[in-house]
Amino acid sequence: MLRTEQRRLLVTRWALRIAAFAVALIATAALLHRFLDLPTPVALNLILLAFAGALTAIVLAGYGLVRIWQRGFHGTGNALVAIAIAVAILMWPVSLLPEISRLPQINDITTDTDDPPVFRALAQNRPAGAQDVAYDPAFAEKQRAAYPDLRPLMVDRDPTEVFTLAGQTLRRLRMNVVRDEPPAVANNGVGWLEATDRTLVMGFTDDVVVRVTDAGRGARIDVRSASRFGRHDLGRNAERVRRILTGLIQRIQATVPQTGRR
Repeated sequence: MLRTEQRRLLVTRWALRIAAFAVALIATAALLHRFLDLPTPVALNLILLAFAGALTAIVLAGYGLVRIWQRGFHGTGNALVAIAIAVAILMWPVSLLPEISRLPQINDITTDTDDPPVFRALAQNRPAGAQDVAYDPAFAEKQRAAYPDLRPLMVDRDPTEVFTLAGQTLRRLRMNVVRDEPPAVANNGVGWLEATDRTLVMGFTDDVVVRVTDAGRGARIDVRSASRFGRHDLGRNAERVRRILTGLIQRIQATVPQTGRR
C-alpha cells in the first residue's frame, strides 16, 4: 500500500516539476535570445518544448487527481499548482488565436506592393534559416484587404531633406540603421535606408527598408517591414510601418522646409 501511495504522489510531484521546468525554459530562451544572441530557431524550439511540457504537466496532474479521488491519496496541492502553472503558460499562445484568425497569414508588409523596396545590405546579413528577402506577390492582395491604409506617403519637400528626416525617424524609434544612401544622381534620385528592429520582450529581429524617391514636385516615401522568422506576423509589421510613417509625418510637421531647394 505504501509503495502504491508513493507512486501516486510521484505523479503529482513530477507534474509540478515539469510545469516549473517549462517556466524556466521559457525564461531562459527569452533571456538568451534577447541579450546573448541565441539563434531564433533554437529559441523557438525551446519555447515549443516548454508548451509541450505544460501539456504533459496537465495530463500528469489530471491523472494524479483522478487517482487521488479514487483512492484518497495525498498530492492534491501539487496537482493543482502544476495545472495552474501549465494553464498560465498555455494562455500565451491561446491569447494569440483571435489575432491569428482575424489577420492574414503574411509576414512582409510594404506600402508599394507593385514595386516593393528591396533589401540589399540586410539580405547579406540574414541568419541561417531566415525567410527569403524576395517579396511574395501572393501577399499583395491579402495586405490590401487587411491593411488598406498602408500607402506611399507623398510629401511636398525636397527628397534629400525628406531622406534626412526619415533617417532621424528610424533612429528616434530606436531602430539600428545599417544602410544610409541619400538620393543622388548615381542612384537615379532614390535614397535608401535599411534598419533592424527588435521586439521588446523576446527580441525577435525584423528588417525595415525605406525608399525615398524624387517625385518631381516633392518626394515619395515607401516603407517595407518583414519578419525574419515565422509565417504569421500577428500584424506586427503593419504596425511598424504605421509607426514609421506617423513618426516621419510628425518630423515633417515639426520642421521648416529648407530654402533654396525647390
